[in-house]
Amino acid sequence: MTNSTRFAWIFDESIPRSSAACDQEILRTDHLVAVPSAGALVAGWTLLVPRRPMLNLTAATAKEKRAIELAARQIGEQLEQTGEQIWFFEHGSRNAGGVMGCGVDQAHLHIVPLTFDLGSAISCRAGEEITWTVAEKSNTPLDSLPATGEYIAFWSMLDRRPNIGMVRRPVSQWMRRVIAEEMGIGAEWDYQSHPQTDRVQQTLQRLARLSAQASH
Repeated sequence: MTNSTRFAWIFDESIPRSSAACDQEILRTDHLVAVPSAGALVAGWTLLVPRRPMLNLTAATAKEKRAIELAARQIGEQLEQTGEQIWFFEHGSRNAGGVMGCGVDQAHLHIVPLTFDLGSAISCRAGEEITWTVAEKSNTPLDSLPATGEYIAFWSMLDRRPNIGMVRRPVSQWMRRVIAEEMGIGAEWDYQSHPQTDRVQQTLQRLARLSAQASH
């Protein structure tokens, strides 16, 4: 991988960061940066991005995985105070420039607060392009990610058993499509054509206290 990816500024300080709201840091640790998701379909949609190049989170070290799990829990606990269900997911790309990379080509974990059951929404849309299995319940779901193949993985704060979908026919932003359709805004799934700047700002506001704590 090169330093030309969308999030290259996170692991290469010589690359300037844009002033866009989606590039404002919510949290920074030795191993990751948290930022609002561009195209956030709901307020609170956050990305955890490792601070070194990797296509998917199977490449993270044990220490990096623990740091991601800790940050995900911190952000999830902040977001769940409004009563929403907190979901985590990753599109596991294996090929730079492939559709599973969603135009980013850098591993990142999505944290999304929702008013509906994402697992049920996905099961209603099961198709031949993805084969799903459920891993064992774990305090470290990232350890359940598959060693080979492109995948989609998701789990919730309440049920930490990762659902692993092995992808046979990759689709860009598959989870965004599901969430947008379930919300009745199916045409807005693409973050590139629908940046959702208002919800990005709302994400920063919802997590402002966490960001302030991290800066001290």
